[in-house]
Amino acid sequence: MRKLILLILIVLIVFVIWNKQRVFVRDPLANVVRDGAKVDGEQVYINFTNDVLLENDNAPSHIMIVQHGHAVGVPTKLRCIHWVACLTDADVATTLPLGGAIQTMDSKTVAFREGNGRHWNVTLH
Repeated sequence: MRKLILLILIVLIVFVIWNKQRVFVRDPLANVVRDGAKVDGEQVYINFTNDVLLENDNAPSHIMIVQHGHAVGVPTKLRCIHWVACLTDADVATTLPLGGAIQTMDSKTVAFREGNGRHWNVTLH
């Protein structure tokens, strides 16, 4: 039984390392501010290079992805284990563009504007 669990763990680790751009893991300590007001219920997922996937189940629900060097958008293909992790279809996720622009993106802060002018600021931990 131990060998089986160890084998499954090794396979999982290799899968995550192989797909480090595609696997987004939830950051439960992240804070999201939209137009100066904290957003309740926003779930933040990050990948190896600190690209950000935002999901909110509260009305109005939405999913957005912000990746280095690409426009803010809605991923077209996404598989998730709710509140744990998500997997995109490719290293650069296929998205429907929302417009807008990324203003800053580093290991602690992601700031961007949506196409409709709303300003988002995500603080990662």
